[in-house]
Amino acid sequence: MKPMVTALPAAILPEAVRQRLISIAEEAEAVILRTAFSSSIAEAQDFSAGIYDSEGQLLGQSRRAVGAFIGTVGQGLRTILREFRPDSLEPGDVLVTNDPWIGGGHIPDVLCIRPAFSGGRLVGFAANIAHVSDLGGRPSAEASDVFEEGLLIPPTFLHRAGQLNEELLRFVQSNSRLPKQVIGDLHALSAANALVERRIDQMLRNYGIDDLAWISQRLQDGAEAAMRERIAQLRPGTYVGEATSDGFDQSLLIRAAVTIHADSIHVDFTGTADQVRWGMNTPFNLTYAETLYALRLALGSDIPLLEGSLRPFTVFAPEGCVLNALRPAPTMIRVTVVQNVVGAIMRAVSPLVPECVPRSRVSAHFGGIWAIRFRGVYRTIPKTYQHGGPGHVGGSYAEVYFFNGGMGATGVSDGRSATSMPVNCANVPIEIMESRTPVMFEAKRLIPDSGGPGRFRGGLGQLIEIRVLSDVPVDFIPGTNDRMVNAPFGLFGGKSGGGGRMEVDGSPCDRRRAQAVGLDQIIRVAIPGGGGVGDPHERDPEAVRSDLHDRLISTQSAIRDYGLDVGANHEEPNTVKEE
Repeated sequence: MKPMVTALPAAILPEAVRQRLISIAEEAEAVILRTAFSSSIAEAQDFSAGIYDSEGQLLGQSRRAVGAFIGTVGQGLRTILREFRPDSLEPGDVLVTNDPWIGGGHIPDVLCIRPAFSGGRLVGFAANIAHVSDLGGRPSAEASDVFEEGLLIPPTFLHRAGQLNEELLRFVQSNSRLPKQVIGDLHALSAANALVERRIDQMLRNYGIDDLAWISQRLQDGAEAAMRERIAQLRPGTYVGEATSDGFDQSLLIRAAVTIHADSIHVDFTGTADQVRWGMNTPFNLTYAETLYALRLALGSDIPLLEGSLRPFTVFAPEGCVLNALRPAPTMIRVTVVQNVVGAIMRAVSPLVPECVPRSRVSAHFGGIWAIRFRGVYRTIPKTYQHGGPGHVGGSYAEVYFFNGGMGATGVSDGRSATSMPVNCANVPIEIMESRTPVMFEAKRLIPDSGGPGRFRGGLGQLIEIRVLSDVPVDFIPGTNDRMVNAPFGLFGGKSGGGGRMEVDGSPCDRRRAQAVGLDQIIRVAIPGGGGVGDPHERDPEAVRSDLHDRLISTQSAIRDYGLDVGANHEEPNTVKEE
């Protein structure tokens, strides 16, 4: 049946198309969420989908997309198009790569791109990126170069004119401990992009238009003008902010100088620590993306997310620093360092509050997203493994557990507890880990007093206790843990959040290196809370009493940090609040 043509006035058609594209991106993400195999995608939701015009300019991205992928997917797409020219692509082509200097900054992030055709013409691109469970290598900070970190896939056709590249799949399968999971993920990403192409074709037919070129141009120009107008309201000058990552064996400084011109902003990371021998380095594409995310949060999150809204921003990081690492630097847990970019920029722009930047747009530092891994081989292969599922090689398992610390407070509200910032990933359900690895969670709860005191309190971090059930040693691999040495800082007189810690059987363990743990040993991990904002003594006493009643703070904190008179008959609760 011929699609119905809906004629819309030219004045409103671009915005109608933009909203439709956002809806299509959301539908594509639903496909990924429901069809991916890896828990890092299907549970932690470490993925995003976007839609780009024929020149690789961002046109549509879902509202829940991982913030850092604002810049990495578009940058990666345009890099690939320099090698695979648009006029050489055909309907049914699908390209993939996990090159850290093209896509998400480390081996597990796979970028998948499909040219979108309508009426035989290239009208745009569907693109997504996701963190797959295993591509071999050392999934910790211990590798000395990127070659130790797993299989590196250069930009390669997954499908060529609709034909699946079976040879590529064989390479991937042969280099993964979890081949069925990873191959399932690749098919999920490809299926989502195929849906985007179909939906774009339907939309163009529905609106009676041939392509997206003039619509994109109008949208991009409008978004750019809006962002430049917003920047013009700021006080010109250079504002400097710093944040410090724990690093591997020494702390690493992140220094951001934010220079505001008449209608543009330049961020310079000169003074940032040099790249290191450990897998904590960041390719520049991810630094660029994290910077854009922070600037949009502080200055223009209400402006439509289009390529045009990003044009007024430029970013520089010296080659060879930890935020612009050169090949073949290891990058596996680069997020440990690069997430501090957001904290440094928030500190930098804080002098503009509230004159130029609303209090609600700037937040204290955060506990961040942590990831720990369990890897090993079952002595007796479970029956589910013997019969083809869940697709582990030789009874091996390798799972990553994502969980989140507290968000920093803003100038108008408390931080959220156990909520990812800035990666926007979910806490993986404990049932997933217990069903896929030989461990049992004995505790999972919020940590009282971990939220930084302030007029607005930081969000609480969380604590987990895990018992090992395997009589064969299990590799416990710390991942993106940070802010154990350098706690999340507060702003405007707010205090720091509680720092993190890691223990095995009650003793501190190495926070960076893999270590073997055995039967009945207990792993205890506390993830930091966010920093507070404002003088704690200015906090509403009723809010302090509410926190005390809900066991979010202790009696000692209520008295010491907030100056609350708890009364002579007050008794300290002997339990903690469960998450």
